[in-house]
Amino acid sequence: MGNLRWVHLVLVAICLPIVQLLVLYFYTIPSTLTDKRRRHLPPGPRGLPFVGNLFDLSDSELVRQKAQNWFRQYGDIFYTKIGGTDYIWLSSPRAVRDLLDKKSSIYSSRSPAPFAQDVASGGKRQLFMQYGPEWRQLRKTSHSLLNMQSAIKYQPIQDYESKQLMIDLIQDPENFYEHNRRYSSSVIMYVTYGYRLPSWEHPLVKKIFSVLDNLTEMTAPGAHVVDSFPSLASLPQWLLGNWRSHAKKVFQYDSKVYLGLWRELKEKVDNGTAKECFVKGFYEQDLKKHGIDELLAAYTCGGLVEAGSETTATTLNNFILAMILFPEAAKTAQEEIDRVVGEDRMPSWDDEQNLPYVRALVKETLRWRPVNKFGMPHYTSEDDWYEGYFIPKGSVVMLNWWAIHFDPKLHHAPDTFDPARYLGKPLPAADYINTNDPYLRDHFTYGAGRRVCPGVHVAERSLYINIARTLWGFNLAKKMGANNKPIEPETEMVRGFLSVPKHFDAAITPRSEAHVQCMRREFEQEVARGGI
Repeated sequence: MGNLRWVHLVLVAICLPIVQLLVLYFYTIPSTLTDKRRRHLPPGPRGLPFVGNLFDLSDSELVRQKAQNWFRQYGDIFYTKIGGTDYIWLSSPRAVRDLLDKKSSIYSSRSPAPFAQDVASGGKRQLFMQYGPEWRQLRKTSHSLLNMQSAIKYQPIQDYESKQLMIDLIQDPENFYEHNRRYSSSVIMYVTYGYRLPSWEHPLVKKIFSVLDNLTEMTAPGAHVVDSFPSLASLPQWLLGNWRSHAKKVFQYDSKVYLGLWRELKEKVDNGTAKECFVKGFYEQDLKKHGIDELLAAYTCGGLVEAGSETTATTLNNFILAMILFPEAAKTAQEEIDRVVGEDRMPSWDDEQNLPYVRALVKETLRWRPVNKFGMPHYTSEDDWYEGYFIPKGSVVMLNWWAIHFDPKLHHAPDTFDPARYLGKPLPAADYINTNDPYLRDHFTYGAGRRVCPGVHVAERSLYINIARTLWGFNLAKKMGANNKPIEPETEMVRGFLSVPKHFDAAITPRSEAHVQCMRREFEQEVARGGI
């Protein structure tokens, strides 16, 4: 009996993958073979049967190089396939404008995601939500609470948190990576829920970043078979690794965190103790009238934290990495800041217009290291044709910023960090998003079309004030090793969707004792006034 059981297990182990492949074939392949229009798909690298180019893109660290190489080989628009999903990569400003901007009504959706959206998010995550009335209502509400006028109201929060960040860098420069994450998380928590995270050890930090870890895992291409082959979601889940059970566990954790935050703030609004914040304004609108239930409201507010915490921190840490690798840029920025600000006070919001190189440095950081490794995905709700190429309904359309940002025809010496390239584009990034000439855009990190980042105004202010103050108060350099030789910083990113740099060594030292005293004095004054 023991031998028979062993033989049975071996047969199951051998046959199950074959059965899965056959299921994939009969569910996804025949329908594409009969469509003659697919002969006119854009050119692209050949893929493998069933999985397409999944293995080409499975290592997130190599995606940017692949995206650039394929652009050089195939041109402004090329095609790949990941599982059962067509991917169209837009690799020029013109292609982005022509499709994502001008045809936004059919290029603004998201691909079906049985794992990531339907089960793990309960269908409520706006990031994965398909384009339609529900998404438009949430977008309208979010925009009204995050537009330029609203963003100005949040400047005192960013100012206070930035001053604490400077103190954190004085007291514990080794942990700059976490200090930047605390700053960004605290700002977006205050903007959203009305309370801050004064330390990295705050119990909410662990909860928020556990949710972010779940999100990062879900968004990696090929992470879950049913998201690559959505038509398989109706099959018994045991055929596909019990994906539904795993997704339910993710939903149970994430929804508990977000419902807890929502209910706590709702109670404060009801008893009159809530501070002005996104949730307060959101709750005071007639949500039932707009068809927004409690779970959707909780995920909408939580989505702001997802969008604004790790992304801002990632850019701030990539800024420090850039200053270490390209010290001439830091030196030029410091010379400008010293000339305009002096050493008796920290840079303020009023200085921004007089610091064009610093503003250019913010733009260059976003060009050099966009916030995620894969580009910005959109999804087609109808078949379309573009320049003789067929773009099928149900395609993921990628804004390929790795190609655009590193195209030598658009950016001289693109691998070099050179803020001077943006001195001719002094306006905020939001002002260039809607320009008629797509080649006048500064960068594409905030996206395009109707899915452009709604928090761009808040993000721009966070980046400016922290980059200006860090350069004003500190010298950033490579850390010296045991043999008094500089330690080359790690330049790779952590695994996952976002462009989060791996922890790297850096020497962050105050520029003078006068700078230290000024930073301490300004923070103490804020505390004495009662903070925020």
